[in-house]
Amino acid sequence: MTTKKINVKLVGVALLPALAVSVAVILLGKAVGSPEAVAERVSEILFFPVFLGACYAWRHRFDRVA
Repeated sequence: MTTKKINVKLVGVALLPALAVSVAVILLGKAVGSPEAVAERVSEILFFPVFLGACYAWRHRFDRVA
């Protein structure tokens, strides 16, 4: 069984959209008037899928460079 090394640049780039979505959800929640705890929980729930999606989307670009 072989495993690939985790590309640090890929993880760094994939964190950016995940953080952006989290901040946007919190700001949108405040703008709509929902309780702060609800907005934070939704942003926490969305963080991981967005991060994995970004990793998947950017993986082929970083594999070509390496």
